[in-house]
Amino acid sequence: MPIAIGSTDVTLSGEIKLRRDKSRSRRLRTAERRGKLRVAEPFPASVWGIDREGKAFELDCVLDNISSTGLYLRLPRSLKSGADVNLAISFMNGQRKHSTAVVLGHILRDEPQADGRHGIAVAIKEHHFI
Repeated sequence: MPIAIGSTDVTLSGEIKLRRDKSRSRRLRTAERRGKLRVAEPFPASVWGIDREGKAFELDCVLDNISSTGLYLRLPRSLKSGADVNLAISFMNGQRKHSTAVVLGHILRDEPQADGRHGIAVAIKEHHFI
């Protein structure tokens, strides 16, 4: 059984049992909720689908980041959460070599940005390298 001494607890065997600041540890746990490592490289991509107003679109863009299960990009138009979107992403390896992946994604959220663009979080449903 621990014995309280000042701001720490000491066990009967003399080991110090430090108290945790529960609010701090809770903040640290919620700071990064992603389960997969993200690569923050500006991979060029083309994106197409249906926007929030129901209009078809196709745009060239650059990814903010990507993981094996999702990606984040910014677009000059709003997309509806829950909608599907398609992307062709070029994974550059130097200036000459690259691989292209075609991705079917699901919009998780659309975050309006201060510059008028929209931050789009996408869950990757399917992908194929071509």
